[in-house]
Amino acid sequence: MTKTELFDRKIATIALIRYGDVYPRMMEALLRHFGNVERIIKSDSGTLMSIEGMSADDANNIIYAAEHLTEAENFYKSLIEKDICVNSRFDDDFPENLFELNDPPSLLYHRGNLPDKSKKIAAVVGSKKATNEGIELTTTLAKQLVDADVEIISGLSGGISTAAHLGAKAAGGKSYALLESGHEHIFPEEYRPLAIDIVQQGGLISEYPPEMENEYGNFKSTNRIIAALAQAVIITEFYEDDKVVDDLLNCCSQIGKMTFVLIDPKYGGLTDEKGLNKAVQCGAVPMVGLEKIQDIIVSLV
Repeated sequence: MTKTELFDRKIATIALIRYGDVYPRMMEALLRHFGNVERIIKSDSGTLMSIEGMSADDANNIIYAAEHLTEAENFYKSLIEKDICVNSRFDDDFPENLFELNDPPSLLYHRGNLPDKSKKIAAVVGSKKATNEGIELTTTLAKQLVDADVEIISGLSGGISTAAHLGAKAAGGKSYALLESGHEHIFPEEYRPLAIDIVQQGGLISEYPPEMENEYGNFKSTNRIIAALAQAVIITEFYEDDKVVDDLLNCCSQIGKMTFVLIDPKYGGLTDEKGLNKAVQCGAVPMVGLEKIQDIIVSLV
């Protein structure tokens, strides 16, 4: 495929999502029916309405998107001016692991890089309200992962995610943060310095366009991407009321992602009984002792 064809596909994809309100599951259905995005963008209302579950509003939105390819191209150019890259699901460097999902994102906006396809990658996650013990455990884990040439992915929500990124940086490694908003609305503001640090070696990644603000519930979409991008998910501290971790456990269970709960040899499990039981029910494997980090690393394939 030529660069021109790839560019045209990217612009068509942007138009469908930005102006046609085509969400991930709908894109999957459209691609199954039409085969490629070029045929989608050129489709007529009669053909669209023949698709099971397609409403008149949905069909009209897709027709509307086809009339806004110029605006989509201008939007793409504005991203370049803001130093924001956008990769479509049709690009060669789009992370293949995302196709484990039945609703993979069609676009990824990022500053810095996307994860290296040739490297192992692990998600390191846990409570926003991390204890000193949890931060210490997470930092140790991150450093050992980096020493084994493993890249790290997490959120940008404080607590354990911050410890994961700082641990990776301290060891000279790369980490990637999934945003629950667009790049212009990193929230809260106190995370901006960390975000800048992450971009230097790794990257900030979002499914959302730059102007999208953080909304409650966005973590559910972000979690599915974290779970799919990583070869395994490692939880270092969490509790029953950690809704984000709870949702991530459900994501991992649904796609069959290897999940581990790292148990600190000094302080024991940094969790509560209900939280640990939930993790085990979702298929997470408790790993006791820092020496188990090597076992986790070996399992990353």
